[in-house]
Amino acid sequence: MQTKTQTLDFAPKKLPSQRRSQETFRAMVEACAWLLPRKGYAGTTTNHIAERAGVNIASLYEYFPGKDAIVVQVARGLVERVLERLALGAAEVLEGREDQALRTWIQLIHDTVAREKGLIAVFMYQVPYTSQLEPIQAISARLLEQSQQVHGHAGHFFRPNLSDATLQLVINLVNSTIMQLVMNPPKHYPKQELLDELIVRVEEWIGQRPN
Repeated sequence: MQTKTQTLDFAPKKLPSQRRSQETFRAMVEACAWLLPRKGYAGTTTNHIAERAGVNIASLYEYFPGKDAIVVQVARGLVERVLERLALGAAEVLEGREDQALRTWIQLIHDTVAREKGLIAVFMYQVPYTSQLEPIQAISARLLEQSQQVHGHAGHFFRPNLSDATLQLVINLVNSTIMQLVMNPPKHYPKQELLDELIVRVEEWIGQRPN
């Protein structure tokens, strides 16, 4: 038996080739991205998207079979923005102090997630097929790749036998903790204090142990 997510049509009907059609396509995706944090996944409709984008509903259905195909484009754009910001940040980390690389990198991940909190929350808690989207599935591998670069930059501050498996576990720990801090900030502790504690614990876990 097929599930609902397996029967949804995620692909656009066509991709724009002319500048004007590209602008129309982009306007609809941007309208959906604006609406999702405000109206929620269930509350956002194709009529809302068309109205916000300033196009008629017929134009929307010329490019998309329905709302979910637009939501997928929003997810793609979200992932691209997050990874681009992390890539730019990784470049700054590689140019900075080696002993601050891990702290700067974890803080950057937190700030990037916080910047996109509204949309990320929708995809985490409301969109039923988030985990099946190719852009979302690609995040883990890209984060591992970027973290390997940071590790390579400050390698002598970390244990020499640090494996990719250990690095992946660290990424999972950091990501899950940051998601919790951003989406459900604690009421009884300052968030930055907990983030600092996370950084210290990760440094203790993977850092060079004193002789």
